[in-house]
Amino acid sequence: MFTWNIQYISKTRLADTIKQLMIDSEKGDILVRIHTAIHAAEEAVDLASFIKEIVPKAKIIGTSTSAVIYEGRLYPDQCLVSVSLMSEAKLKTLRKDLPLAAPEQSMSAVDLCNEVKEALVSSDKGLMFTFFTTGYKDIKRFVDAGNDIMPGIQMIGGVATALDIAGDDSDKKGFVFDENGWSENGMIAASISGGVFDCVSSLVSGVQLVGDELEITDAKDNMILSIDGVPASEKFREGVGDEIEDRPDLAYHFPFVYTGHKNVPFMFGCSDDGLQTNHNMDTGEKIIRGFIYDRKIVADNRRAFNKFETFDKAETVIGYSCRDRSRNFPNSVMWELSIYENSNMSGCLTEGEIGCIDGMNVFCNSAFVISAAGESEAIQQFNPYVFSNTQALESDNSVLIGYLMDIENVHSFDKDIKSNLMDFIRNCELKLIYSEDGGMLNEAALNMDIKIKGYDRVCLIDVLDISSMQMVFSEQMIEATYKNFISRCSAFVSGKDYRLYLLDKWNIAIAAPSFMISLHSFVDDMKQLQKILFETSEQYISIVPVFCVINGCTVDNLSSIYNSSRLEMARKNVQFFVCDGSVEEFDEDSIREKYHMVNVINYALSHDKVIPYYMGIYDNKNKEIHHYEALMRLEDENGNVYYPGSFLGAARSFGLLYDELQRTMVRKVFDRFKDSDDKCVSINMGVRDIQNEEMTEYIYGFLSTARHPGNFIFEILENEDVDNYDTLIIFVDTVHKLGGHISIDDFGSGYSNLQHIASIHSDYIKIDGSIVRNCYEDPESENLVALVSDWKRLSIRDIKIVAEYVENKDIQNKLEKYDIDFSQGYYFSVPSPELGDLP
Repeated sequence: MFTWNIQYISKTRLADTIKQLMIDSEKGDILVRIHTAIHAAEEAVDLASFIKEIVPKAKIIGTSTSAVIYEGRLYPDQCLVSVSLMSEAKLKTLRKDLPLAAPEQSMSAVDLCNEVKEALVSSDKGLMFTFFTTGYKDIKRFVDAGNDIMPGIQMIGGVATALDIAGDDSDKKGFVFDENGWSENGMIAASISGGVFDCVSSLVSGVQLVGDELEITDAKDNMILSIDGVPASEKFREGVGDEIEDRPDLAYHFPFVYTGHKNVPFMFGCSDDGLQTNHNMDTGEKIIRGFIYDRKIVADNRRAFNKFETFDKAETVIGYSCRDRSRNFPNSVMWELSIYENSNMSGCLTEGEIGCIDGMNVFCNSAFVISAAGESEAIQQFNPYVFSNTQALESDNSVLIGYLMDIENVHSFDKDIKSNLMDFIRNCELKLIYSEDGGMLNEAALNMDIKIKGYDRVCLIDVLDISSMQMVFSEQMIEATYKNFISRCSAFVSGKDYRLYLLDKWNIAIAAPSFMISLHSFVDDMKQLQKILFETSEQYISIVPVFCVINGCTVDNLSSIYNSSRLEMARKNVQFFVCDGSVEEFDEDSIREKYHMVNVINYALSHDKVIPYYMGIYDNKNKEIHHYEALMRLEDENGNVYYPGSFLGAARSFGLLYDELQRTMVRKVFDRFKDSDDKCVSINMGVRDIQNEEMTEYIYGFLSTARHPGNFIFEILENEDVDNYDTLIIFVDTVHKLGGHISIDDFGSGYSNLQHIASIHSDYIKIDGSIVRNCYEDPESENLVALVSDWKRLSIRDIKIVAEYVENKDIQNKLEKYDIDFSQGYYFSVPSPELGDLP
């Protein structure tokens, strides 16, 4: 059962791609899954019919969604077509309308389950894709019945979400479809079983149980009316605070969990009438409170990953994640999907998930359900390295922690506060504010102490050059040194009225309220601790701790003050620094502009508005355009065009955003020039790009198959500091071996020019525009041009000189006087999406 995943662009492209797959329907059954966030219902049916014409024997199931999952990434406003070819396994599909009716007139979940079994199940072991629309509320009962009626069948799927492009209408519904029609009140399913087919499934929620077991004592349809004999909304607020009434969105962070399924949460909306869920409830069900947080998400994902990593028939990987999970825990969703980014995982967002955990099918909310299936031996290339980088998930705790801090702050002096509310808060805090081993307070605890207890005097301590330490010393020696570092800091703090926090490994904070100790005494103590840590012995590695004392900090400004202080410390080359957070000024307009640009970048990436512009480079000897430089532009929804100076800074501050921009730009330029026989192009490459293995491997792969690799020039930005010349030289040498060319951009703009020239065997050097534009009226600038020209004549290397910012005839005359090879500027060519000749 191998699966090909195709991102839909157009019917023509889709038809070409499917034909290229050369799928032989005689070899086995064919399943086509369509998850679309861009097609209305009738359009989706039309697409399914179109595919049926291309692959007549295919069986098709489809759902609407708000975003698709493709190779471990989330793509909104896309359509994904997944084509699976079976060998021996048999495939059956079913689409059924489930019209809304009074409970006594509607088909029971058990009867529906029996009908599905009769239509689809022919083996005691298999995988069933199962999707419902929001109108069907008996979905949990259906899934529970399936465990008895279809034991051995693992289910995966959920509730189809509505299209985001449908607008803000709260009544909009998702739909299911095939080539014969669609329904917004129905189900669609496909079962795969038989032969040597095998599958494995798991579920991730990240829910942590808190408190005692409760019982639903009254329920009607999908509304819980009472819990333990108390009105349900009152019982819920009793546990999490009445303040939740003003923040109904926060109910999502405090789900209930069915006692029989410890990892399976369900969500609800809280009103005076009760707790409204998305499925029918049963009186007598036992439930328990819970909350979702980062470390439990990591633990659940690790448990699931261990199961898939060892599964030896993982030809196909399927994943469905909750839409509200992506909204409330966006970093966690991106992180957990990235585990599967090297696999062929396909799926989409749903409004409720059907999955299988420990052999039992369940229906839940705010979960990530995964299955792997196949008939032949296959191991997917998963990405286990993400488990060593989980810091980004902590920010998803901020809303929950903020609410708990507010509750504790409001009720800290309230003697009448109910004990179960404080017990709930304390239980949450124990999981949220202590480091993973439970031994030290973490960053969340620091934020709580700053906000609630006035700990506004903070010293952040960071140990530098850990990577160098790892290259020289054993892991045991490094770990012993780390434990000694923590032990010394803990011992020092224990004798003071300070608190110690572990922010990350080798990164701690010490804090105290300013009303308890003077700044002078606090600074003196921190200097004393720094001396203690500097002391060396033969047992441990010498470390270099950097101390940054921030006075008058808040939760909102701590991170930004620390980051700016570290830059200042690096500039001054000091290891101890004191700054006053109360006088830090923040440019609100620049912050707003930064996030505006982030929105522009995201729009451009998701709407194909990253546009290469091309600027001709003039050959001063042959008097013609020799090659082009590719320049990135972005276009927003209003058609406004943005230049790199306005968006690259914001993109680089969100590193992955920049990587996606550059990857898109390089791909488009390659596509434009790959079939050209006589046109060359240069592409700007920053140090980050060259250190990005995914980017360089893509470039090497392209050059190795390109018809004319010599048509591609990679301009290395000289004004970016290079911290690893070995990586840079490897890139340059590999590009040369594959037939490409190298240029040094902005030569003369930085302070590392000579090392660049000596280390990089470049084919072109581009003189910085600040020198060129002044060379006809500034003797010093003219001398620099002459110097570069003379150096070229003395060099034993065949190297060409390019001058940029050639804006008029006077500049061009000077360049020709010194035999500069190429000129680039508005005098010859204006950047344009189309390739142009001389004006």
